Amino acid sequence: MSEQAGPSPGAIQARQAAMARQHSTVADADRVLAEALASAHAVMRESVSRLDAIAAEIDRVVSGQAGPAIDTPMGAREFQKFLVAKQREIAAVVAHAHELDRAKSAVLQSLRAHYTPPAG
Repeated sequence: MSEQAGPSPGAIQARQAAMARQHSTVADADRVLAEALASAHAVMRESVSRLDAIAAEIDRVVSGQAGPAIDTPMGAREFQKFLVAKQREIAAVVAHAHELDRAKSAVLQSLRAHYTPPAG
């Protein structure tokens, strides 16, 4: 009488099917992860470019190449308005980056379970 050593063919097929589903789940999660990282990278590059442009505008005005003469009361007020406007632009860029951070963090958290191997 021969005894069967190892799992049955049905058990092997069930395990193969489970592994195929896990592979598909991980592949889908990889695509979502790649898209999330690519979009976050693109937005961050855009944010850095915008901040660099704001810095260049401020440098240009401070060096006297553009904008009001800041040695007069009216020029000083105009310069102050300019700086407040630039500060608002900077705050908007940072707020947008913070929103993106929260959104992408949520995506990454939702993907975590997809990379956990199934029990068994």
